[in-house]
Amino acid sequence: MEAFPERAFDVGIAEQHAVTLAAGMATQGFVVYCAIYSTFLQRAYDQLIHDVAIQNLPVIFCLDRSGLVGEDGATHHGVFDIAYLRCIPNLIIAAPRDEVELRNLLYTAQIDLKNPMAIRYPRGRGVRLDWKQKFKKLEIGKGELLSEGTDLAILSVGSIAENVKLAVNSIEEKDKVAHYDAGFVKPLDKVMLHEIFSKFKQIITVEEGVISGGFGNAILEFAAKHNYTNQIKCLGVPDQFIEQGSMAQLYEIVELDVKSIAITIKSLLHK
Repeated sequence: MEAFPERAFDVGIAEQHAVTLAAGMATQGFVVYCAIYSTFLQRAYDQLIHDVAIQNLPVIFCLDRSGLVGEDGATHHGVFDIAYLRCIPNLIIAAPRDEVELRNLLYTAQIDLKNPMAIRYPRGRGVRLDWKQKFKKLEIGKGELLSEGTDLAILSVGSIAENVKLAVNSIEEKDKVAHYDAGFVKPLDKVMLHEIFSKFKQIITVEEGVISGGFGNAILEFAAKHNYTNQIKCLGVPDQFIEQGSMAQLYEIVELDVKSIAITIKSLLHK
C-alpha cells in the first residue's frame, strides 16, 4: 500500500467483494493480483467460480498461509485450497517450492496470462539465502527432477519439498530415491508423470494439504486414467481438523516431518 498507493486497494474483510472487484478490473485489461489467505478465499468460492473462472478471466490469486500455519490454529490452516480449487475448470494451480520459484511465478503470471491462476505459498520465512535472482519466465504446468534415484520416486508439491529433500538425504539408501517437484497441481506435467510411472514401481506423493481430493488424488486419477498399476502412497494432512501448535509439532502430528517422511520411504524400499 505504501509502495504503490495508486495501484493497491484494501477492501477490508470483504473477500467476496475483493474477488468480484478483481474480476471486473481484469475485464478492463488490468493485470490483477488478488492477495487473500488460503482459508479466506473459501468465503469467496461462489465469486471465484461465477465471476472469474466461468469468464476465464486472468486474475492472479496469491494465496498466503497455504498449508499449516502453526499457532494461528484450525481456522487459519490453509490445507483445503488444493482440494477445493482443483475441481474448477480453467483455473491454474501453482505451488512453488521456494521463494525463487514464487518470485518467478509472480513474474510469469503477468506475461500474457490466458487463465485465472492461484499461487499457493506458506506462512513463515524462506530457506534460500540466494533468493534475489534474475527473474525467469516459467513454463506453465512444468515439473522438475530435483534428484536422481533408481527404485522409488517421490513427487512433492510446494514448500514441503524441503522436508522431503532432508528426509531423502537422511537415509543410507538415498541413491535409490528420486525426488520430483510437480510445481503445478493443475495442469499436471503429463510427460513427467508418464516418465515416472514407466520407471518406478513405487511412488510417494507429498503435499501440505488435505489428502482427500488433494494433489495425491490427482496423481491417483492420472494413474487410473492411463491404467497404471504402480504402488502409490499419498502423504498429507489427514481427514481431521488440526489444532494450533508449533510448526515442528504440527508436522509430527500429520507425519510430514523429516523423520516421518524418512520412515515412510524406508518402509517402501524394504518391502
